[in-house]
Amino acid sequence: MTPPLPSKWIALSLLFSAALGCTSTPPPVTPRAENPPPSTPPVFALAATVADTAEDPADRGVASRITRVTVYSDRALVSREATVALTAEPTIFRFKKLPGWVDEGSVRASTSAGKIVDVAVERRFLARSTDEGFRKVEEKHKALLRKLQALDDELAILDAQQEHVESIKVFSVQKLEGDAVTRDIKVDTYGQVIDFVSGALRKTSASRREVQAAREQLAPDVEASAKNLEELRRLTKLEETTVLVTVQGSAAGNATLTLTYATPGATWEPMHEVRASSADPDGVELTSFAVVTQTTGEDWSHAELSFSTQSSSDSERIPELEMLALGKTQEVTRSVTRQVTSFSAAQKKFEEQNRHWNRMNQATSQRISEVEQFEQSYSSNLALLERVQSKTVEIFQGLQTRGTTAHFTAKDPAIVRSDGRSIRLRIGSSRIKAQRHIIAAPEESLNAAITLEMANKTSQPLLPGSVARYQDGAFLGMTDIEFVAKDEDFSVFFSVADQVKLTRELDKHQSSLQRNARNRMQLAFVSKAKNLSDRPVTVVLAERIPVSENTEIRVSNVKISPNEKPDAKGIVRFKVTLGPREEREFRVSYQVEYPPSLVFDVRRKQMQSPPSPSPAAPRKKMDFEERLIEIEQQF
Repeated sequence: MTPPLPSKWIALSLLFSAALGCTSTPPPVTPRAENPPPSTPPVFALAATVADTAEDPADRGVASRITRVTVYSDRALVSREATVALTAEPTIFRFKKLPGWVDEGSVRASTSAGKIVDVAVERRFLARSTDEGFRKVEEKHKALLRKLQALDDELAILDAQQEHVESIKVFSVQKLEGDAVTRDIKVDTYGQVIDFVSGALRKTSASRREVQAAREQLAPDVEASAKNLEELRRLTKLEETTVLVTVQGSAAGNATLTLTYATPGATWEPMHEVRASSADPDGVELTSFAVVTQTTGEDWSHAELSFSTQSSSDSERIPELEMLALGKTQEVTRSVTRQVTSFSAAQKKFEEQNRHWNRMNQATSQRISEVEQFEQSYSSNLALLERVQSKTVEIFQGLQTRGTTAHFTAKDPAIVRSDGRSIRLRIGSSRIKAQRHIIAAPEESLNAAITLEMANKTSQPLLPGSVARYQDGAFLGMTDIEFVAKDEDFSVFFSVADQVKLTRELDKHQSSLQRNARNRMQLAFVSKAKNLSDRPVTVVLAERIPVSENTEIRVSNVKISPNEKPDAKGIVRFKVTLGPREEREFRVSYQVEYPPSLVFDVRRKQMQSPPSPSPAAPRKKMDFEERLIEIEQQF
């Protein structure tokens, strides 16, 4: 049995305990259920958990599915179908749980029987902070925070108590040193102090472990509660669109009710494939694709997909011409504005709500790491969508400028999810004849190119876009094409002609520069083409003679060998057949006269132009004056 402490030690202990407080039993903590983490619920399921009342089965709306989608450069036109029972009296059918950014001005409805009496659009927030369920979640979270705060307070008290005991230990050591000088020290008395200090520290450490364990057990519940409350608060900023369609039947019976509406968050771009085979060297397989990306908030599961280059924001009006006024006139021409007000409002709602809507509906888990991974992926996909959208809007507007629009239908069923991942869908495929040519332009590149010369004998135009090239199943790389109308001839870069070696040099013996009141530069270029293969090859080699559009610059004394005539653009084309291992030489020479001030003008222009964004950026093509100054530096 431990002997009692002397009265002075007890008094000292009580003094510090009164000042700092004393330890108490930690508050009880409800054990956390060890259930697997639940998957992220869809946005409407979460909203239902805090609703004041359960949804009335009679008010759940019609069961509809997306059957058709037309994708434009900056939006999608979605069609939903539902089977409904009509009566002779007007009946209201509700299309519920649509995204909050549906364009109200685009809503249309049709029915296979009866007639449409009225169409109305309603919006509501998925949750309100005044909902009883929302308040219960808030109170539960506050209660957890109070428990966590109580445990933190308890840890602070234990810290103070440990500091208090440590002070007693220090004081006892100091008193021991003083007593050793003035009087004899009783071992039993000092032993009591040691037992008290060690016992107090032991109890403090045990209490700390208990409180810390309780806190560790409570912390995940607090984190999950905070996350759930954050999700619910976001629900108060998310809207649901409901479209009410009133239909009156001529008689009782079933009908198919179709709802059509536009939504932001979708785009597409065209791309193509050219596949050549050694088994059929005179033909290629030409396939066109639509690469579609969407974050509209709704998955398109096996819907009939089509793609249009038309601008969906043009006014719906009777086409008519206004007066074309030249010069000053008091007659003011009437301007026609685009009806974009409703879609602009929808676009704004999309930007405010879309990210959270899709995260809740697309992320498969509430684990923080997986949610963060989804959000990073979604952010990248959304940024890609915006870049593609900006590019395709410009391309399709260019097509409209030339009076051309096109419409395509996906050939294969697909599921296009609202997660921003791009899906490639086939919109056309044909086998067409192709002739292979070897084209060379040594001034531009020392690589000769094999091109495919074709005529668009497909059933549809080819849109501007990238082209993937394949030979016998092997991927050769990417190239691009411009718009190609039906039956129009076009060519595609296919591969590098490795069997042809090109060189091009300035013949300095035949070139000179005389600086005077007017500079006079004599230039002679020598290009060579060599067939490295064991079979004959036909090459079309292009050179060019400058065509001056500046009265101060004159081009004269033009000589071309072999003798060929340049066209109106100054392009000279030599078509030659090279035998095995044969090399041919091509010469062009001319004289240019220009004022010395041209040099300073070009250099000032170069200094004012912005630098290249990176060393890997494509080299900017120089105009003739810049090339002239570059050559002048060689003399």
